[in-house]
Amino acid sequence: MVALMGPGGTLNMAVTALEQGCDSVFVGPKGWSRRPASDELDDGEINELIAWSRPRGKDIRIAINVMPSPQEIPTFLSKIERYVGWGAGGVMICDPGCIRLVHQQFPDLDIHVSVTAGIFNNEDIHFYRALGANIVVIPYRWGTAELAEIRDQSQVKLEAFLFQTIKRGRICPGRCYSSSYFRITHQLDADGKDHNLGSASKGGSCYRVCRAKWNLDIDDISQGVVADLKATPELLLWEMPDYVKLGVDRFKIPGRERSVELVGAICGFYRRVLDHVLAGSDDVSRFAEEWHEMRARWAQERGRRDNARIDDAQMVLAQ
Repeated sequence: MVALMGPGGTLNMAVTALEQGCDSVFVGPKGWSRRPASDELDDGEINELIAWSRPRGKDIRIAINVMPSPQEIPTFLSKIERYVGWGAGGVMICDPGCIRLVHQQFPDLDIHVSVTAGIFNNEDIHFYRALGANIVVIPYRWGTAELAEIRDQSQVKLEAFLFQTIKRGRICPGRCYSSSYFRITHQLDADGKDHNLGSASKGGSCYRVCRAKWNLDIDDISQGVVADLKATPELLLWEMPDYVKLGVDRFKIPGRERSVELVGAICGFYRRVLDHVLAGSDDVSRFAEEWHEMRARWAQERGRRDNARIDDAQMVLAQ
């Protein structure tokens, strides 16, 4: 079965995504999933969501994809044990050591290699498979050519983002620490987790400074304005028939930081597109007009979010 997975930045968003046709939803525990606390769920909400979804035949995946420090490993493992006991279908992890530990303790649990692991090539996929991961989130820089190459080699399930990067940026997701050059603030919670504002990799939020306008100077010679330290992804449509033919097992809709209304609309849109393709049609042109509308709404909300983060970064610089 090909699964459609939506985002759950809030409990309301997660339920909306499932009601709009998603088979699965991914959520992040507060402080553990590379997003601001406003776009993460506490454990009580995760438990409630899993209990709500299971009788309806739905599936909840947990994005716990930060890089824990040594003293945080016991808490990390205990949280996963809790989610498994509640009935979570799988976890998304980016740290290689943590993938190995989780597979050792929960050998039957689906382990997704998060896009923030920064996979570049087939050898990376084989490496994570050997550690115990069985689902790889395909880098959104890849297209159908790369998928065709790994389809019969990887021995893992393939999960594709339903967005693509038209232009290649200069920053790889999961391997960026530019936000930390402005400031990192630390706040320990009751479990000993360090919530690092300024470092998404360590469990906090990010100032999105890659989305600002930067002057690139080399040897004191100005190279002009660089707008694409990180390229802006756009919602995917035309590649979906090829992705299905190439054996993609899961389609992932991002957007935990978007509005519930937009996420609901996008999930419903992709449910209809995917059903159309799975029914045997390679022609998705009938969805083009609606797709353009979704792209515009997506870009507008992303712009508002990034601008707010950049303003925060400028305020830090002014201090």
